[in-house]
Amino acid sequence: MRIRVYAPPFADLSCIDEEGFMELPDGATLNDLFKTLHLPLRHGMVAFSMVNYEKSKLSRLLAEGDTVSFVSLLAGG
Repeated sequence: MRIRVYAPPFADLSCIDEEGFMELPDGATLNDLFKTLHLPLRHGMVAFSMVNYEKSKLSRLLAEGDTVSFVSLLAGG
């Protein structure tokens, strides 16, 4: 299945195509996506991740066309 991912800058972006999508097997969870992106501190990051713009648990099943994004705590200025 194809998932749109707005990944944080420290993620492994090699699995995301030029259109911002990545392929995951059917039945994949948010935790599986975190593992694929090699995100550190998965349990801490879940507080800052969203599926279809809603906070989600690591056990959340992903579906074709979902959008996964991350809230950044870094501010510019």
